[in-house]
Amino acid sequence: ILYMEQTGYAKSTISTNLSITKQLFNELWKSGVIDNDTYTKLKEIRIKGQKGQKIKTWLNHKEAQLLMKSIRNKNDAAIRDKAILATMLGSGLRRFEVSELNCSQIGKVEQRCTFTNIKGKGERYRTVAIPGWSMNLIERWLEARNNLAGNFTDKLFFSIRKNGTLGNTRISPQAIRNITRDYSIKYLGKPVLPHDLRRSYAQLSYRAGAPLRQVQISLGHSSIRTTEIYLGLDQDFIKAPGDYIEIE
Repeated sequence: ILYMEQTGYAKSTISTNLSITKQLFNELWKSGVIDNDTYTKLKEIRIKGQKGQKIKTWLNHKEAQLLMKSIRNKNDAAIRDKAILATMLGSGLRRFEVSELNCSQIGKVEQRCTFTNIKGKGERYRTVAIPGWSMNLIERWLEARNNLAGNFTDKLFFSIRKNGTLGNTRISPQAIRNITRDYSIKYLGKPVLPHDLRRSYAQLSYRAGAPLRQVQISLGHSSIRTTEIYLGLDQDFIKAPGDYIEIE
């Protein structure tokens, strides 16, 4: 637990790893490898639950535009990476949803481009609109990917080797995380993760006038409360409570 905390693992990841490890302890106890006293002590290992909310990262409009404009389409990997970032920032998809996207999921609903039948958390499906600027970048990638993969795979995004050839037929969520983090450090001077782009999608669209209910549907949230947290509506740092106290 100490190693994972010092490495920077999220609480949820540490909790999942601990749960899996406890299953191993159970099998060791059943097999007689460890005695009952040792197993009882191992079962009692806990991690402290998080209280309150950590400060979250959102990109403002200027930062979002800078990130997208800074990536030059020098090669197929850069074209792919820009399309991946545009998919998360323009449609609010989770990284595992981006990883699982198929080309056949790009369609049209009411005369506009969409990602159809996205399978999200809790086996919930949704269809999300693709804004024009994002679709332009995706179309550039579609042209490049067809030259690389053709009909070999239906996956929208896949890994590309250093020599420019097709790698795995599906890009992993971890690779998407690394892409987002590396580009943001390079061009924004700070680490930004895929979920930060998802939150930024929600906040930027809402502040620009998108209805809260439509933002909720696009994100695939079952609760409007979750969407409100994504939007950062709980705490206003622009007009904070202390600003209302006027003291000369």
